[in-house]
Amino acid sequence: MKRLTIATLLISGSLMAAMGQNMPSFADFDTNKDGKLTQKEFEYAQQERMKAKAETGKMMKNAGNAANFSDIDTNGDGVVTRNEFQNHQKMQMQNKMMQKNGMGQGMGKCSGQGMGNGMGQGKNR
Repeated sequence: MKRLTIATLLISGSLMAAMGQNMPSFADFDTNKDGKLTQKEFEYAQQERMKAKAETGKMMKNAGNAANFSDIDTNGDGVVTRNEFQNHQKMQMQNKMMQKNGMGQGMGKCSGQGMGNGMGQGKNR
């Protein structure tokens, strides 16, 4: 069981690192370099990022699911701090990792929650 846990942690860490390579940094959005993001800066940087990807021929698969400023501005003060930005990115990476790992989707001979043969609460196939 310990080996499985260690292997899972190593794989999870690798997946999170790989997924994080495509994520923009706070500095990419903080165009005036004052340490906080306004909605105007956020929207401008988001549009520029999408434009740059389109120019290189990369499709924006999840552009419709892009975060809104209010999703990241968790305290609702009208600016996004570095901490709010980083917390949002961590949540995004965790969600992507869970989707890639099939968490909650079921894997193996059962469907429902969990992974593997018989783990979870689904019906046997």
